[in-house]
Amino acid sequence: MIHKSMRSETNLPVCNYSLGELLGRTLTTVPAVSTTIYDRVWESTGMLVHHLESFTDSLVVADEGRPVGFIGGKEIMSETLKNPTHDFFNNTLVGKIKNDGLVIVTPETKLSDLIKEWKQTGRAFSIIPNQYHGYSVISARKLLEVGMSCNTDIKVGDIPKKRIVSFRQNQTVREIINSMFENKTRRLVLENTSQFLSDRIIIEKIATDMKYLQNIDDFLDMKASIFKLENGKMITPDTKIPELCKMMYGMLHPYVMTNDKVISPWDLVMILVSKELTRYNWQKFT
Repeated sequence: MIHKSMRSETNLPVCNYSLGELLGRTLTTVPAVSTTIYDRVWESTGMLVHHLESFTDSLVVADEGRPVGFIGGKEIMSETLKNPTHDFFNNTLVGKIKNDGLVIVTPETKLSDLIKEWKQTGRAFSIIPNQYHGYSVISARKLLEVGMSCNTDIKVGDIPKKRIVSFRQNQTVREIINSMFENKTRRLVLENTSQFLSDRIIIEKIATDMKYLQNIDDFLDMKASIFKLENGKMITPDTKIPELCKMMYGMLHPYVMTNDKVISPWDLVMILVSKELTRYNWQKFT
C-alpha cells in the first residue's frame, strides 16, 4: 500500500490503487443481503424489488451460511422468458437458477482488476469480507464514491456515445425483455421521450400487481403499456464527472440523459479506468 504522503507525488491512475486505499473507512458500509439455495424464487424476487438499482443491487445466495452465488434481475428475467408461470416462481428453488460467478474481493484488490472482472462478466456485483464475519457489497453504485472523489475536468460530453435503445408501448413484454438481453442493457427508453423501463419495474410488476403471475398465462404477450415508467433526469453535456457521480449517488433510481446520451452507474464506473484520472481527494474516505 502506498503511503499517504507519497500519493500526491505519483501520477498513477486512480484505477491502479486498491479498493482499501480508495474507499478507506467506507469500504464495507453496504451489507450484503442474502437468500439461500433452498428459498423459493418468489421469495427472492420480492426481495429484489427493494434492492435492484440500490447499493446492494443483487442478492448473495448462501448454502449453510457460505456464499455460493448470487441472483439479480438478469436471472429472474432470463428464467421468466423460459417459463412465464406462477409455478416457476412458487416451486423453483433459488439454487436452480443462481449465478455461480460470484466475485469475492479483498481490500488489496486493485480497482482496475475489479472493473476488468466486471467487464468480462457483464455484472457489476462483488462482495468483500467485513469486520462482522459476514460480507459487504461492492456494486457500481458503491463505486460512485470513487468517482465523486476524483479531481478531473472530464465532462459528460466526453463520454463515448452509445446507441440509445428504445421501445414502443405496443411492443410485447417478450420483445422488451429480449431487447434488453440482445443489447446488454437493463433499461430501455420509450421512443421520443425521457421515460424509461427497467428490469426493476418489470420485476416489481410481476411481484406486486400480478402476484408472481398467479392466474396469468399470457404475460409475455402483454403490451409494454402495462408498466408504469420512470422519468430519466435530464442533464447538460458540460456536467463534470465528479458532480454527476454525486448526483447519481443520491438518486433513488440512478439514470440520467442528455439530448443524445443515456448514462447509468455502469457507464461512470467504466470511466474510472481512464489513465487521465490521476488526481484524487484522499481525505474524503480515509
